[in-house]
Amino acid sequence: MTVGKPDLVMLTGRFPYGEAVLRGELAVTAESFDRVFVVPSRPGGDAAEVPNNATVVDLGWKKGWSHSEKRDALRSRLALRIIARTLRHPSNWGAYAERARTYLDILAENLLKAKRLAGWVEENDLRDAVFYDFWFENCTLALAALRDLGAIHCAVSRAHRFDVFDFDESGLRRVPFREFKAEHLDAIFAIAEDSAAYMRERVGANAAKVRLARLGVTSPPSHPEAASDPPLIVSCSTLIPRKRVHLIPEVLRACDRPLRWVHFGDGTERERVERAAASLPDAVTWELRGWVDNAAIRDFYARQAASAFLSLSLSEGVPVSMMEAQSYGTPIVSLDVGSVSEIVQAGSGVLLSPSSSIEEVAEALSGALDPGRFDADRIRLLFASRFNASANYREFADALVELWSRNVLPTMS
Repeated sequence: MTVGKPDLVMLTGRFPYGEAVLRGELAVTAESFDRVFVVPSRPGGDAAEVPNNATVVDLGWKKGWSHSEKRDALRSRLALRIIARTLRHPSNWGAYAERARTYLDILAENLLKAKRLAGWVEENDLRDAVFYDFWFENCTLALAALRDLGAIHCAVSRAHRFDVFDFDESGLRRVPFREFKAEHLDAIFAIAEDSAAYMRERVGANAAKVRLARLGVTSPPSHPEAASDPPLIVSCSTLIPRKRVHLIPEVLRACDRPLRWVHFGDGTERERVERAAASLPDAVTWELRGWVDNAAIRDFYARQAASAFLSLSLSEGVPVSMMEAQSYGTPIVSLDVGSVSEIVQAGSGVLLSPSSSIEEVAEALSGALDPGRFDADRIRLLFASRFNASANYREFADALVELWSRNVLPTMS
């Protein structure tokens, strides 16, 4: 029997209507598969281009389910099995009791997603595909349930930060149904070393399923050589409280020198940031560019030599925005939070304590702007060693195909 490439079913939160990082990943990953089906949980809006062998599928999940449908799903044997698997660990009891309604709602929705997905899989004869969820907390419980039932034969997930660490922004004290998901997935691909280590600690006997698979961005074909005058400071994030972009003008004022600041991104704190920026001295010019296409950000870096990338965020995963800046040789000044230390290494930027004062950040930024403090070529080499999209995503695709060859191919002969 001749066997060609496998099919891939990729479950996303918003892509191709958001989650821009997936565009670069899929462009590489799709080459290793025959057909790719992209299934967003929340479709809608302008869609990014997908490879020629990819099809976007709307399973109607955004419309939700009725109370009676959820109630019936929770009465199933599978629901009881998942709950029993979760409560086998006494450490889960308090968290699940405290937010029982929320956890049960997550369980019901995933069981209903699994039912609808199973029907679509059967209709399209896709049980032998590789099923991949970009988030560990999206449809992963649905995939684990179908894998448990034998409706699909290979299921994996990435794991980032909010979907890995307990007591994070989700407000839940435990990542939902982590033990059941880890038991029935074939692999969990953490995007950072600290995420991988934390996940391994939490899934016990299934720790060997957790692998490191970094994200990445494309290496730029060119970059500006001339330094900016005055120095150009770039920041890129949503404008929400924990990103603390409203404090950047205070840092720039404390630097006490001519500067230019450009911020990419928008959000609920825009007016607050604008008010803070409006009080800057004339020697500091500023622009809030708002939401722009990722290609426009990269074009900006290609045309204008950024002197430093600045982040005052109190919470991060592995920021793609920092990878992009680094790919152009831009040093990063950031608080040491999340997995930022896996991007900012010796020779590529400055890490500061999350409790650093405005004056301490300003001093670090001023030092980073000193001529000769950082070498752009070295920064680009450090970027390429960890976050080159082509290398990282080809390795990831190879891992998916290897899992398929091990778990699915023998059943097809």
